[in-house]
Amino acid sequence: MLKIRRIIVLTIIGVIFSCSSNEATDPDDPKFGDPDDNNNPPVAVSADITLSVDATDGIDINPLLFGVNNDWRQIPDNTFSNFSGTLSNIGTTVVRYPGGWESEFYAWTSNTTPGWNNTPSTPGASVSTLKSNISNFSIVLPTVDAMNTSVGSAQYNAAIANLKAKAREAINVSNIGNGIVEIGNEWWLQFAGGGPRAQKLDKYVNVAMDLAEYIEREFPNRTFKLLINGDYTQPQEFTTMKNKFTKAYDAIDGVALHTYTGYSTDTHNIADLEKRIIDCANNFNPDKNFKYLSEWMPSRDYNERALYMEAANIIPDIIQIYARTGSEAAAFWPPINTSIPGLGLTNWNYTKVFPTGQILGDMAESFRGKALKTTSNKFHLAAALQDANTMVLYITGAKESGKKVAVKVNGFTVTSIDKVERFVPADYSDTAKAESYIEQTATAQLSTNNEVVFDLNKEGLYQIYKITIKGN
Repeated sequence: MLKIRRIIVLTIIGVIFSCSSNEATDPDDPKFGDPDDNNNPPVAVSADITLSVDATDGIDINPLLFGVNNDWRQIPDNTFSNFSGTLSNIGTTVVRYPGGWESEFYAWTSNTTPGWNNTPSTPGASVSTLKSNISNFSIVLPTVDAMNTSVGSAQYNAAIANLKAKAREAINVSNIGNGIVEIGNEWWLQFAGGGPRAQKLDKYVNVAMDLAEYIEREFPNRTFKLLINGDYTQPQEFTTMKNKFTKAYDAIDGVALHTYTGYSTDTHNIADLEKRIIDCANNFNPDKNFKYLSEWMPSRDYNERALYMEAANIIPDIIQIYARTGSEAAAFWPPINTSIPGLGLTNWNYTKVFPTGQILGDMAESFRGKALKTTSNKFHLAAALQDANTMVLYITGAKESGKKVAVKVNGFTVTSIDKVERFVPADYSDTAKAESYIEQTATAQLSTNNEVVFDLNKEGLYQIYKITIKGN
């Protein structure tokens, strides 16, 4: 009997303690706080500005959009392995070699640039160094020797013979395989004998035809893409080139464009970027229109001198446009900050990644799947559908005053806000400071209108929000 009483008493005591204990077991119990503040039930929210994304309109994102130019003059051969390590950490997917202007003078067997007035005292990376550290790269073939002569002259014929030999050497030494080969670098900015632009274009077409014809004959089983180089701000010139391409037209697989751009320019405006890229490729050949944006950056001159975090705010908009054009590859320039301070990806010894490199790397990792159609309004929106149930949004605040922003999601029912990250300047009082940006955890709400709502630039200017949402 005493044993039964003891059991009853212990049972009653256990019940009392279990009911009064402070050890809550519900993970959503207020004692612990809400472990996921972004997954509260949808509420009615009034926003100052509404952006939109259409999940039913997506274009495949090519991973090679997240490439970088080599800078042979600034990056010595003996530090290239450190440079490539930083590029790997950023998430770089292709390297353009040897770079820009140096490509017109580069000697592929001696790793020198004879005749170039910017030849460095210490040579840049050799081809063997490149291939030891980089698995995916593109190359640029020179044209300047022939561009500086008169077409059809003895000097031109000798120059073309020399350029053919250099092209064969570059392709063989690099063993470019399935990579990308560009014919020339910025012909429209070359001296080219001092003639007018139309004459430069005519010369370039002749040089490109002769080289394309030779490459097609010399490498009949090639798998690399062969591209012509041109000015994206002049799409009509690609029609002119097409009409002048009387031989080896089908040897050309597409175009290489240098898409320096910004918001404050009549000639290089971002508003025209998407159409111009598409028009340039289609004007030359709508059936073979591989698009390689082989030099690009948010230019200082076209963006009111935007630098560091200010420049990083422009990059998601540019990448969004590149993806929406169906471009197959792109290569950012400059990689090193000393080339153009404020726009480089890293400092001189590759130990610090600046905001341009940070956001490019973040997008290389997360901006994948399909690029969705977006509508911006003062603030800019880039959006990708990573898979059937995951969407990532990048919203840039730039210099707009703080607002409550709603992103209206169409064609995709948002069931939860998975993660909200905020990238902010190292110093709100100096948004062009030469420092990496700061990554923070932030919050957003899901509204009853299938909108994601949050405060942008509330604490200061030039914020970037990255929001990952789940749904179907």
